Amino acid sequence: MNWKFLLKWIYDRPLEKGALLGDTFRIDKCVGMGGYGIIYKCTNIETGKKYVAKQLRPSKALKKKERLRFLSEMDLLSALNHKQIPRLIDKIQTEKETFYVMEYVEGFNIEDLLFYKKRTFSELEALKLIDKLLTAVDYLHSEHIFHDDIRPPNILLQEDNLFLIDYGLAKKIIDSKSAAERKQDDFYDIGECLLFLLYSTYTGKRKRKGTWLEELELNEATVKLLKKLLGIEEGYRDVQSVREDIDETIKKLLL
Repeated sequence: MNWKFLLKWIYDRPLEKGALLGDTFRIDKCVGMGGYGIIYKCTNIETGKKYVAKQLRPSKALKKKERLRFLSEMDLLSALNHKQIPRLIDKIQTEKETFYVMEYVEGFNIEDLLFYKKRTFSELEALKLIDKLLTAVDYLHSEHIFHDDIRPPNILLQEDNLFLIDYGLAKKIIDSKSAAERKQDDFYDIGECLLFLLYSTYTGKRKRKGTWLEELELNEATVKLLKKLLGIEEGYRDVQSVREDIDETIKKLLL
């Protein structure tokens, strides 16, 4: 018997619609279950305004280490103040459960846009989107915070606005050597996201051992950008250098 699975099945059942979080919020529905948290859409009882609540999985809450990790995540979020990062609104703690409530962003994440909405992004559109993403990443890095989980499901689009969410793996690191390594991890993730977008227009058959260099027809400048983001060539030291290359690449595509 898989005891870990049984433990999750027993403890990690989402709260039902109508359940109350503290004295202020009411659960509308569960919208997702991650490895560490359960995500709900909820409503402020007094104002009727919509929010998102994240609950530490009860099976994880049994462990002190996981509770402390979740509290650290809340502390980190409470210190963030940027238009592309949903604000932390409230923290709710009981003897058995821990939640935090954040701004609700009406939109779709990139993964859903590509797989369910069948949206495609041209090379130019993909680069412009990554440039918007870099604004949020630049803010985080300026605060010595490294996201460490920049993936399509964690990038929300709301018309022309972009939001970076899910800070469960994010860390604030002051040590310069460790910070440099984490920075490269974020850049690698950004490179992967760019490839994800670029493949949205790919109509060929994926080869078992094929690489993006063989399968995608890209501007030479885009190829160089990707190689540096992915560490195939000497990587970037800061966000500004990435943005400079993106700007130059966009100019070449517009010629």
